Amino acid sequence: MMLVVLDRQHSGQINRLNSIGAIADVDGDGEESIHEAEAFWTGYLSLALELELRQEGIHVIPISDGSYPERHARVNEYAARYTGPVVYIALHLNAGGGDYGAMFYDHRSAAGADLADNIAEAMEKNLSEIRVVKKIPASPSDWTKNAYYTIKGVNRPVAICSEPLFIDCDAHKQLLTIDGIHRLGAAMAQGIKTWGAI
Repeated sequence: MMLVVLDRQHSGQINRLNSIGAIADVDGDGEESIHEAEAFWTGYLSLALELELRQEGIHVIPISDGSYPERHARVNEYAARYTGPVVYIALHLNAGGGDYGAMFYDHRSAAGADLADNIAEAMEKNLSEIRVVKKIPASPSDWTKNAYYTIKGVNRPVAICSEPLFIDCDAHKQLLTIDGIHRLGAAMAQGIKTWGAI
């Protein structure tokens, strides 16, 4: 049986207490509020994804605090105590005008590439709002370095830095509702489950 660690990022860092990640005017009222921030929506996504995975009989541990090295050390400890496959998902949302989703994986990991592919395929199949989900190898030596640092300290677990949508993309904003986030969580869970069954 698989264990999935879901890490809600852009929250829970003692040296960055005000961090809320990307923010955009999601509801179109001309203002940006905490309810339109990345950290707000990744909290919902973590819960939706956890519920979907648990319904599939997959074990889940959600985490949301500490620096990246502290989180990665904890994930490695959990993985050392677990006998089955372990997946680590660093949960993010994107901003900056893109119209795609992205699943970043360690550039050295064939299993990470396969997991990213399965999640991307499930999202593209089930979410018409997200036209394309890119599978991107993350490396410390190019523009993907920020994604790489969110997963670089994870050892045995297969790690993904998940950026499934842009909060400032009109098409993607349609998913920033409770129902939409549950649909996103269901699609991502399907991809994780499919990968685990291979």
